[in-house]
Amino acid sequence: MNPSLDLFGSTQTLYDDSKSRCDESAREPGGGGINVARNLLRMGDTALAIFPAGGVNGDLLRQLMKENRAAFRSPDIAAETRQSVIITEKSSKKMYHLVFPGPDLQESEWQECLAVVKTIEPAPEFLVLSGSMPDGVPSDFFGQLAAHAASKRIKVVLDTSEPSLRPCLEAGVYLAKLNRAEFAELGFSTDGDHQSLMDGMQSLVGEGAAEILIVTLGSRGAALISKDGEKLHFTPPPTEIVSHVGAGDAFVSALVHQLHGGNSVREAFRYGVAAAATAIQTPGNQLYDLDLLEEVYKNTVNGFKY
Repeated sequence: MNPSLDLFGSTQTLYDDSKSRCDESAREPGGGGINVARNLLRMGDTALAIFPAGGVNGDLLRQLMKENRAAFRSPDIAAETRQSVIITEKSSKKMYHLVFPGPDLQESEWQECLAVVKTIEPAPEFLVLSGSMPDGVPSDFFGQLAAHAASKRIKVVLDTSEPSLRPCLEAGVYLAKLNRAEFAELGFSTDGDHQSLMDGMQSLVGEGAAEILIVTLGSRGAALISKDGEKLHFTPPPTEIVSHVGAGDAFVSALVHQLHGGNSVREAFRYGVAAAATAIQTPGNQLYDLDLLEEVYKNTVNGFKY
């Protein structure tokens, strides 16, 4: 619901008192759902991205999606689609990701997006609800979609933050992926020991928030608990960070790809952890190197490591 035009660049040194001249390395469609759809397409799946777009940035976003041969439906909005700027400082090897809030949607605009999802035929197996929510969109927007999906037996995969996170979990979803900050927003802590983390996750699953709950832990990998009693943790191999943009979306992409292909929750989860570790090793916001993914997957191990 809050896509962006992602502009990637680099400069030798960022200055605070003069111009920092940059080289542009890429201009890509961005935003959680868009990133996931493009990754799934690269993996050989059929995916439809749904997003509102407006203004010059919105037109360019749609054009880039067409060039990528990515299927999409994109209702028009009056406001300008946002642009995000990602700059790498070569001297320090630090990346700066500048994210702007996005447009203010009118009720008729977000209602049109809601209608697009509800009228997709045939109903998809999975509905990925991903990314932040722009101003004007109610906090229960994803929750409304989750309720609709449940009535159609569509499996919802959720990857969002507050204020959209809680209403959606209250509606109940098939799978929810939270990072440490999002888990903390729900009143839990990821700073304690293994057992306290799992206890907090178990309580959410027990309340019906998600059939499968994943909490990502950065370099410590990720933990999973399911209503079927699975308790898993996978840790990726040590990885040099080139770009953290889209790592969480890569996780969701590989996870959904494996589940859609009939793989087990355990293996899909392992691929998700490996995909995030793969994505951060390459520039841009996509999971480009699928051969590298297989190598990282082989070295992604089960068990907590601190």
